[in-house]
This record gives sequence, structure tokens and C-alpha cells, in this order.
Amino acid sequence: MRLLIVEDEPGIALVIEDVAIDAGFEITGIAGNMSEALELGSEADIAIIDIRLGDGITGPSIARALFSGFGLGVVYFTVNPALIENQEGRAVVTKPASPERIVDALSMAAKNARTHRVASGPTLH
Repeated sequence: MRLLIVEDEPGIALVIEDVAIDAGFEITGIAGNMSEALELGSEADIAIIDIRLGDGITGPSIARALFSGFGLGVVYFTVNPALIENQEGRAVVTKPASPERIVDALSMAAKNARTHRVASGPTLH
């Protein structure tokens, strides 16, 4: 399963990357803002998205765009879950998080992404 990491703090992004690789995920890229995330979205199956990035509280908008544009499964990753007005059934991982919690949320998003693709037919990338 291919993962896009949307996180503007390099240290946190690298920790997520290491945890995900150890769990068998392929990393398609690390995006630090909305435009980078949308540019890399077509390469991924799922995304883990920080809520507050350098360009503001854009995480929910990124999640909606990646889901509607590419069918990506989404995990929110934030220090402040109250910033998410509508979680839309997505997993929320609160910073700091254990590697196990990150992997569990990514695995759930991967399962949901597979289910969505089977129900709606193949997604072309």
C-alpha cells in the first residue's frame, strides 16, 4: 500500500516514514503543504495528514481533495483533534503517538481504501 505523508515538520515526517516502512508501506512522498499534497496525491493509496501545516489549518481540505480526486484513505495526525470539525469517519491519531497507534490507523485507512476501490471500481492513477 502506497502512503503519502503530509507533514511540515521534517523530524515528525521521518518518524512516520520509518514506522510506515517497517510496517510494509511504500512511501510515495512527503508533502509540507496543500499544493505539494495535491501534486503527489495520484501516486498514493492512503495519506496521513497533519491538520495544521505551514499554510494554515488545511488538513481537512487536503483530506477532502485527496479522497474526492484520487480515492485515498485518510488518517488525520494532529496535536489538537478539536480542530477537525467533521472527521468524516476517518481515523485520528493524536501527537505524540506510539508506532503501534500509527500503524493501526494506517492499516484501517488501507482497508477502507481497498473497500472503496472495490465498491466503486478501479481507480486510475
